[in-house]
Amino acid sequence: MDDLTSSFPIINNRYLITSTIATGGMAVVYKAQDLTLERPVALKILKKELSNDQAFKNRFRQEARSSAQLIHPNIVTTFDFGYDRERLYIVMEYVDGTELKELMKKDKQISYSEAFDYLRQACAGLAYAHQMGFVHCDIKPQNMLITANKTLKITDFGISRALNTISREEQHSVVWGSPLYISPEQSYGKAPSPATDIYSLGVIAYELFSGQLPFYAQDAAELARMHRMETPRPLIEINPQIPSQLNEVVMRCLDKDPAKRYSSAGELEKALSDVALLPIREDGLFIENLPNIEEEGDKKLDETKPELKTILLALLALILVGGLIPFWLYVILSLNLTNR
Repeated sequence: MDDLTSSFPIINNRYLITSTIATGGMAVVYKAQDLTLERPVALKILKKELSNDQAFKNRFRQEARSSAQLIHPNIVTTFDFGYDRERLYIVMEYVDGTELKELMKKDKQISYSEAFDYLRQACAGLAYAHQMGFVHCDIKPQNMLITANKTLKITDFGISRALNTISREEQHSVVWGSPLYISPEQSYGKAPSPATDIYSLGVIAYELFSGQLPFYAQDAAELARMHRMETPRPLIEINPQIPSQLNEVVMRCLDKDPAKRYSSAGELEKALSDVALLPIREDGLFIENLPNIEEEGDKKLDETKPELKTILLALLALILVGGLIPFWLYVILSLNLTNR
């Protein structure tokens, strides 16, 4: 795809491109200056093949207009969209951050507390979207930006929903990252639902807490088959330091049957809130099977009971003996006086 920064064009007489942020199979993301509102924005310009497809153009406009309604701290806001220089474009909030996928590659395995926080933020954004009637359709760490203050923002809501209308084969040729996080029903070509986003989020969670994907293959078709047919290794077997409750949550997200997953990100968020109440060590690792302090105290008390009983019996005996001494002295003295 050609890079438009060489001539620094102004898109739609309003957005001045200043630099390239990222280049992908379906679009190039630029940093641009909104000359009207005098603010930086992220400008995503789609490839010509998509821009020239009239059905996709119609769907893109519809979804971009709808996604602009999503205003949430964990969702990148859509400002504008249009068609210029034979290209579809979408204007979004500029986020000075790093893709979650890049952080995963850099750190290999993010700390438990940080990974858990990212997962909960993603759930918060998706819960809001699901409540508003939106399904993202392409949840993956490449569509999640992490700011300097560790805020996670989900991007590409409108584009992902519009892309979902084109064929699976074309999607695979456009975006390779998606098959790594695709749900079984999507690989079958079925309509997505909130449970579809839950599956993809489960794959991300699995990767966050284990440092590896539940399924991997070089071939997209084989990868789709694995998502449909194979059972992933339990997360806790790869990372025994996570709580068993979290393992259950993530593995439920990865169930092949959408009906057996969490019905929405809101429901998943509640499950994660329960996990958040579990004790964590100072180094950020989970404390599993902590001894019950009350039970330990009762056990120690039971152990001391025999000693206590012995002491009490000895004291009682001493008291009894001590009380009989005057009596025996009286008897002895009385006998001595009688003998005289």
